[in-house]
Amino acid sequence: MKSHFNIPNSMPMDFIRAFTYITEDKRWLAKLCKTTVIALLCPLPVIGLISLCALLGYLAELIHNVGNDYPRPLPEWNHIGEKISKGAPALLAILVYHSPLLLVLLFLYVFQRVIAVSLFGGITFLSILGGLAPLLILYFAFAWSLLALGLVRYADSWEANSFFQLNRLLRSLQNHGALALQWLIASLAASIILLALLPLALLGLALFVPVQGYLAGSFGRMLRAERMALRRGLSPRERRADVSPAGYAARDGAQFH
Repeated sequence: MKSHFNIPNSMPMDFIRAFTYITEDKRWLAKLCKTTVIALLCPLPVIGLISLCALLGYLAELIHNVGNDYPRPLPEWNHIGEKISKGAPALLAILVYHSPLLLVLLFLYVFQRVIAVSLFGGITFLSILGGLAPLLILYFAFAWSLLALGLVRYADSWEANSFFQLNRLLRSLQNHGALALQWLIASLAASIILLALLPLALLGLALFVPVQGYLAGSFGRMLRAERMALRRGLSPRERRADVSPAGYAARDGAQFH
């Protein structure tokens, strides 16, 4: 089947642009400063929970803007109440998705305290931890991929149940596993870079949401393109070559399967 041999968006290209697009916005410095202030409030009691919801709402808006090819995707820090309401479902989803990890960590903590008095308690604990560690890492990667799919769908529809339609999310992960793996690697690599930048006047903290939001938005955009290509029966190579701005525009209102 003949395809439009346009230059496709690829995750490596988007990875580099995730760090460079920010300065194209004339108000980028003010937006980053406000993002940093909100992020610094997150560890505080009560107000930190509200700040985290606002930050997640801002992230969802950024994902929406990138997915819809806005030329200046960084949102303004206005209408804080709206951002809080948009971020609350995302926070709930994060807690639900990571609850198995939290339960396992709680079990390990309690178990370690109980067997601490035993002569071989430390060896037993390390053996259990060594056996569970690979499973915990696999579950984290799985949960993080599902959360990214949920965030992309949520930013497209603003429906809170987008995070909890597990059948659709699992089907989407099955159909687009290679693309999800590319996003996961890019996201982890970006996190390592941002962590290294953290001592530099909190630069890593300021860039975390803009960088991760851009990567997630690009992930969603490519998911839509692949989904449309699958409907047309294109081969994997043709799917990537068939991505075009016109194709992205045609995706509005579409839902992932």
